[in-house]
Amino acid sequence: MPETRRSTSKDAQATLRRDRSLRALAAAALVGGVAAAVAFFPGVTVDAEGPVDPANPYPISFTIADANLIPLNNVDVYLVICYVVAAPAPPAHVCQPPFETRLFKAGWRGRSLGAHEPFTVTLDDFMRLAAPAKFGGADISIIVEYQPWPFPVRQEKEFRFATRPGIDGKLYWIARAVDD
Repeated sequence: MPETRRSTSKDAQATLRRDRSLRALAAAALVGGVAAAVAFFPGVTVDAEGPVDPANPYPISFTIADANLIPLNNVDVYLVICYVVAAPAPPAHVCQPPFETRLFKAGWRGRSLGAHEPFTVTLDDFMRLAAPAKFGGADISIIVEYQPWPFPVRQEKEFRFATRPGIDGKLYWIARAVDD
């Protein structure tokens, strides 16, 4: 009888060791999966298309892209204008988020972006000055709402830009911190 107890005890210990090993393997897989998801999580980017000539500023365009491997669904783009002024531009206005009015066009809504796929928005309709005024400067935010492909959650990212004059007489879009 003592032999049966020992073999049963050894079987129980082996089962416990196996269960612990399986739990450790499951935990490692979970941690690795979360780390991989974070590493490949979508990275939305917004970039200005180039300098603006104050005498002929249009088109004013920005390119939105998915900088990661996970595609984005239900991408909506919004424009928020802090100020747009004619030249000569007065000293910079103070813009304080949260902004109230989000502007958009129908073509900016409900898009899907694959990995590294660009999408360009043109802001001319919202930032046009009456002739003969020249474009003097602006401070804007572009807000991108999206849903990463496998996740049923909407996310939002804000990009803020302001113009700064260059030595060549053109205005350059400079990225700014959202909370400035």
